[in-house]
Amino acid sequence: MTMTPVSLGEAPTPDELRAAIDRIATSEVFVRSPQLGAFLRFVCEAVLRGKADRIKAYTIGVEVLRRDTNFDPQIDPIVRVEATRLRRALERYYAGPGVNDPVTIDLPRGSYVPVFRTRGVEAEAVPRRMRWRGLRAGRSRIAAGLGAGIVAAALVGLAIFGGGGIGPWFGSQAAFTPMTGTPRPGNGMPVLLVQKLEGHGRSDFETAMQAALFDAMQGQFSRFDTINVRYPSAAAAGASSRAAAPDRDIDYRLIGMTELRADRALNVQFRLLDNASGEVAWSGRFQRTAAAADPNAARDKIVIELATKLFQPFGVIRSHQRTRHLVSKAGDPRYRCIVEASESLRSFDPAQHLRARSCLEQLTASHPDFYIGFSYLAAIYFREGQYGLGARAGDSPPLDRALRAARHAIELKPESARAYQILFTVLFARRDIAEAFAAGDKAMALNPADMTIVSDYGGRLISVGDIERGMRLLQHAAEHGSIRPSWYHFYLFLGYYLGGDNAKAAFEADQITTPGYSFGYVARALAAGAQGNRAQASKEIARLVELQPAWRDDPRRQLEKSIPKAEIVDRLARDLAALGLSGGS
Repeated sequence: MTMTPVSLGEAPTPDELRAAIDRIATSEVFVRSPQLGAFLRFVCEAVLRGKADRIKAYTIGVEVLRRDTNFDPQIDPIVRVEATRLRRALERYYAGPGVNDPVTIDLPRGSYVPVFRTRGVEAEAVPRRMRWRGLRAGRSRIAAGLGAGIVAAALVGLAIFGGGGIGPWFGSQAAFTPMTGTPRPGNGMPVLLVQKLEGHGRSDFETAMQAALFDAMQGQFSRFDTINVRYPSAAAAGASSRAAAPDRDIDYRLIGMTELRADRALNVQFRLLDNASGEVAWSGRFQRTAAAADPNAARDKIVIELATKLFQPFGVIRSHQRTRHLVSKAGDPRYRCIVEASESLRSFDPAQHLRARSCLEQLTASHPDFYIGFSYLAAIYFREGQYGLGARAGDSPPLDRALRAARHAIELKPESARAYQILFTVLFARRDIAEAFAAGDKAMALNPADMTIVSDYGGRLISVGDIERGMRLLQHAAEHGSIRPSWYHFYLFLGYYLGGDNAKAAFEADQITTPGYSFGYVARALAAGAQGNRAQASKEIARLVELQPAWRDDPRRQLEKSIPKAEIVDRLARDLAALGLSGGS
């Protein structure tokens, strides 16, 4: 049969596609396989955001299937295996509950790039450029309805809360449909059981290394706010972790196995198990650890890399819990709110920001001891001050609200490294630089294994002109496998750009993929200009001022919001002016 391509008008819009993905992920075919749902979301979102070139076996293995950064898809076939499972699951879905879906998603054999079709049209894969134009055209329809949606949300908020606030932290209230689910005892965060390490050998050296590593894990893991860590009881300490009885209160189990090589180097293999399903949520191997040369350095490196992969805001456990949140509306509402807030911090979607703010405001009001919620609420308010997200009539100044929330989080939990990091960020934005770095020092001391804190501190050193020290901290975080959000790449860009390394600056600018992040457009414009590509620089500037017109009116003021060093602002403003962005035009 000869198939005709779908016309642009028939291409499904982003709204239609995301609705289709939600239906698939919550269907009975996918509900027991959240990993397949995460695979599907990743590849579809990459196309929706114009990043289909990132859909590669290595990227899927690391970002979706949580393999280590040394993952080699030529050796480990996990991506091919999961892609085959996904194709079969999609076939079952469209033969069953999705038989009448208006939009279909296919993963052609030999490719990980999905193809979207509308029902009733026999079509080939829409060519990537045509498909993306169609999606971008559909996006305008979403934008047209967004303002009305926010107005409606505000009206509902008035009906729920009345005209007054629910606490001293907030301005005007937004609509929030309370999350379902029953709060569990404690703070609502997931529970991880860290099993005693096992080993292949019987040497005293290996036993000593196991004990030292396990002790270090106990000392560091408890410093992370959004995880509750448990360890085997004395009675169970001698039992094999593989024979450990399930505990309904435990969400994950971390199992470690050591192997002492003939050259006395220690290899360690870890597996993170989903306690409810028994599935492996993540596995990682630390090979040829130089235990004999420097046992303490080897131990610390393992602990930091483990903590980075598992506990960071964009790490394995948060990602796994997000998949659960999308599939099921059950679970502790406090942690689900943190998941929602984490996702909003990754994006610049006004609607997502509104949901996160409303959720945190409601839950901190109903759970006044929810210090983690106050920390994240401070981060949400900070973004309103920096990027203009979510401003509403009746709000007090966002950085004032952010400061109150951050300080209250510290009052509730004085040993919270994350709360001190947020306080550092807020004080920095308020130009209380000395006090900000004092808070940053406290955060670093409370949790030196938190590479998000290390990266944030290093980036802000660069923005005050301490470039060499800041770059060392950013590179230190990278050495421990730190997941790199957009702001991390911007700080690296800034360090390389100010140092005159235009090639590396351009590379880091290209890594900033978050739509709506204003400094991403700034970085790409400056990098293109430095390489003589004025046409590309002009395109990035046009996108920037379309996104945030304030950059057209006063680019210096926008730079000063994040960069306090006058000499750096002068340099960037001068270079932007040479590219056509001078303000007042």
